[in-house]
Amino acid sequence: MEAVIAIVAALAAAGGTFTYLKYVTKWVNVKNIPEDVILETANKKIAEKMSQVNEEVESARRETEERMRKARKEMMEQEELLIERERKLNGRAKMLDEKSEELEKQTEDVKNLQRGVESTRAKLKTELEKISGLTRDEAKKKLMQEVEADMADYEAQLIRKAEKKAEEIADDKAKHILVEAMQKVETDYVGETTTTSVKIEDDKVKGRIIGKEGRNIRAFEKATGVDVIVDDSPTTIGLSSFDPLRREIARVSLSKLVGDGRIHPGSIEEAIRKAKNEIAQEIKKNGQILAEEAGWPGIDIGLLKLIGKMKYRTSYGQTLMSHTIEVIRIGAAIAAELKADVDLVKKACLLHDVGKILSHKLDLPHHHISGQVARKYGLDEKLVNAIEAHHLDIEPQSVEALVVHIADAISGARPGARKDSYEQYIKRIEGIENVAKEIGGDKVHEVFAIRAGRELRVIVDPNTTNDSEIKVMAKKIVEQIQKTQNYPGNIEVSVIRESRAVEVAR
Repeated sequence: MEAVIAIVAALAAAGGTFTYLKYVTKWVNVKNIPEDVILETANKKIAEKMSQVNEEVESARRETEERMRKARKEMMEQEELLIERERKLNGRAKMLDEKSEELEKQTEDVKNLQRGVESTRAKLKTELEKISGLTRDEAKKKLMQEVEADMADYEAQLIRKAEKKAEEIADDKAKHILVEAMQKVETDYVGETTTTSVKIEDDKVKGRIIGKEGRNIRAFEKATGVDVIVDDSPTTIGLSSFDPLRREIARVSLSKLVGDGRIHPGSIEEAIRKAKNEIAQEIKKNGQILAEEAGWPGIDIGLLKLIGKMKYRTSYGQTLMSHTIEVIRIGAAIAAELKADVDLVKKACLLHDVGKILSHKLDLPHHHISGQVARKYGLDEKLVNAIEAHHLDIEPQSVEALVVHIADAISGARPGARKDSYEQYIKRIEGIENVAKEIGGDKVHEVFAIRAGRELRVIVDPNTTNDSEIKVMAKKIVEQIQKTQNYPGNIEVSVIRESRAVEVAR
């Protein structure tokens, strides 16, 4: 390093020497400068540069030493801090160990004290029984008898006064509440039938619907599970099914096919698919209407879709949607008069018959299914009880539960609200379908009871059955129907196993 510095200084001095001699001492020709002058001047410049360089090196050394000193100081301070923290942590650990030992000792002392108290209590109890000549249960019984004797007359007087007052106002109040509730409800009963009509232009359209050798009408009936009636009127096609949801899907599908004009098995399947999508939107819309009626805007989407299907389910000939709206309004009016929880009553009325939508899947009373649905969606237990107790086979736990029961009874009992014969027909058709589902199990894909229950079509999974199995299945279904079901005339059972290969050309 010093050699480099010397060389640099020498070069700088040489350049500076000639510059100094030429411009300061006014030597015009450098060659004429004496050698000793040049050496003297050069030595001076070298000495000056060496002195400057040494000063810079010394300054850098001092700065470096200062930085190192500060760094060592900071390291020592950090080390002292770490040592102090370690000392404190050790102290805390020792203190915690001491506290733990002390706590264990105190716990053991408390347990010993409890054992002593229990022992003392047992001794005192024995002494008291000896002194009084009575056991604990006998003393308690005697005391209760004396208290009951003292309160008997007072209670009797209060009961007589309450009964008298209740008798004076109960009848009038009950009549007033029921009349007010019924006046606030304005719903008309519209009889539900099992047939829907679709208007057509002429017999040509009817011929396209039937198709060559009945191909289109068979494909439509198979895909929708409804009977297509073409003989009643030249400008009307009838759709018959006990299930309103199937019937509505068939109506929308057939309307699309008639409007489009192209009717063949492929277009039938496409129209049914679009109709199902439209009905799904309609179900959601129906659910929103019912939720708004019950004042429940934040209802779970799963419940919303479930209650939306009420429009397509009937109870004694009345749609569940109409019945539910009526029960909500009656229940809300009664709850308001009784100063009960109106919101809870409206929600319970909304869901009290939701189990009827699932009753064909579960072998339980519909109100029990309604309670299970409410619990599945995490609803409050008070609300669940109000839902499932509306037929009183489950004990009502609140006034609101009784209000739901009363509102449901009023709606169902008013003249013209229900039709027993239609309900019996529904149960008979569902019973026939359920037999096929029970016999076929997982092998059954879909079951349709058509022609007013005179024909049962069972569509099975072709991958899990063979031709021999479906013959046995049909025989078993017939035997079970004969044993368990009541029906007029005959029932034709058709088990269908269809394989289909589909490829797409792109």
